[in-house]
Amino acid sequence: MKTKYKNILFSLFASILIIFILEIFFTVFFVYHQSNYYGPLANFFLKKKDNEKKIINIYKIKYDKYTKKLKPGVYKNKNGIEYKVNSLGFLGEEFSIQNRNNCRIISFGGSTTAGISSGKSYPKILEERLNQNNINCEVLNFGFVGKSLNYLENLLVNEAVKYKPNIVTIMSNRNAVMYDSYRNSSVSPDLIDNKLDYFIYKLNKFLFSEIMTYRFFELSYKRIAAIIYDEGKIINPYNPKNLHLKNYFTSKYLNQMTNILNFCRLNDVRVVLIKQAYFIDPIYQKNLKLLSNDEILDKLLVYHKETSRDKKSLFWIYTNLILNNILDEMKLNNPDLIVVDPTDKLYSFEKDKFFYKDGIHLTPQGNAVIAEEILKSIKNIIKMW
Repeated sequence: MKTKYKNILFSLFASILIIFILEIFFTVFFVYHQSNYYGPLANFFLKKKDNEKKIINIYKIKYDKYTKKLKPGVYKNKNGIEYKVNSLGFLGEEFSIQNRNNCRIISFGGSTTAGISSGKSYPKILEERLNQNNINCEVLNFGFVGKSLNYLENLLVNEAVKYKPNIVTIMSNRNAVMYDSYRNSSVSPDLIDNKLDYFIYKLNKFLFSEIMTYRFFELSYKRIAAIIYDEGKIINPYNPKNLHLKNYFTSKYLNQMTNILNFCRLNDVRVVLIKQAYFIDPIYQKNLKLLSNDEILDKLLVYHKETSRDKKSLFWIYTNLILNNILDEMKLNNPDLIVVDPTDKLYSFEKDKFFYKDGIHLTPQGNAVIAEEILKSIKNIIKMW
């Protein structure tokens, strides 16, 4: 009998040791390949430089590959406007972990949400507008330059929900297309329908963020699935070798946003989804609104064959409109969802009033438009609390 117990203990120890060795191996793999995240085990094996109390860095923001967030400090954008990153790695001042006023909004998004170019982000303007309306509510800016919806979803599930927001706003369109619509986003997630689905969903997000072995095999599986995916693929306008996947625009983005909505419901958080404006050819973009998503997708599949317009512009016009339309589709099936559409207002003036030259990043006036549209959609809800 003692031998039996010894064998069990030996097998258990051997299994743990193998898992630990694999975790070390894949942590080193991600470090060696300069991944954007090293995982928690890297903290024990790699020396980490202490952050300075004050960092002045002109525009180019610093990321911490151990926390997968921003490095705390004080920065300046290219126009010399100063902005801060707090100790938790988010833009803005320090905030309490507890939601003391029972009115906390967290704004998720990419560089447009971060608002570094303008020095006056729409989350900041929204907080000011709320205070001007005698509503004591804080708005936290969880915008990250160059980060996709995949990143924002993991951040929400693994960390942000612990800060007990009452409302989350999400703007993720261009970055979702740029980073999520090929390779590792080939598999559409199952929808959260019950408590078991919810548990599996949270477990998957935790393992992907914390266990590098799990992360490696999930990324590998999705990449292989993308290679063998045999439906129509969409050529990237910058690199023809990168093929975006049709199912991202038919189901993946929709299912992912729906799961985010369901996760927030189960945590008593209201969701505001914001359509993203991309000023390219407003007249043509407005005319396309008359078409269904299927018709726009047909155009996207062959956009590279069109000769009447710039191909890069067409790619972004079609993808932007498809994802924005999906938010309307979600609204039809989810009455509690709030969808904010600032696009018509943002397209109603000359480009330089609301946009910088790239047509995607917003001036302070453009950010004010988004803040006002959000305020109109949530003001009555907040007053009912």
